[in-house]
Amino acid sequence: MKNIKFYLAAIILVTIVSTVLPACQKGDDDPIISVVSRKDRFTNTWNLKSYEKNGVTQDLSGTTYIYNMFNDGTLTQTVEGTIFGFPVRTVNNGTWSFLNDDEDVKIIIGSETVIYNLQRLASKELWLRKIEGSDSYTYYFDGL
Repeated sequence: MKNIKFYLAAIILVTIVSTVLPACQKGDDDPIISVVSRKDRFTNTWNLKSYEKNGVTQDLSGTTYIYNMFNDGTLTQTVEGTIFGFPVRTVNNGTWSFLNDDEDVKIIIGSETVIYNLQRLASKELWLRKIEGSDSYTYYFDGL
């Protein structure tokens, strides 16, 4: 009798866990379970490693893009590269906020506002997608 109660309790527990865990996952490619909130995972220093336009990888031409996302909703964008062989570094400040139950993020830098869909948000990996007209852009970042 004790074995039947144990197995019944185990089946109920597995059923509950298997239905609750996928609900913790916001984006399709997010980790299934995380003890860190989406805001805390997004609050990081992100380095753009690559991006795609309509599924085709684009050339970053030796330019680095680093985004420091702060917990208070502010950010700093640092872009470094070369123009005609001369090093160039620009730093811009902006803000970020989640939209649509944390599935999208709105980023404002200067007068430009862009809304990205969060495709994947892990502690060291971020994928953002935006649609502009008929073009789809996906940006892949590594957390530092």
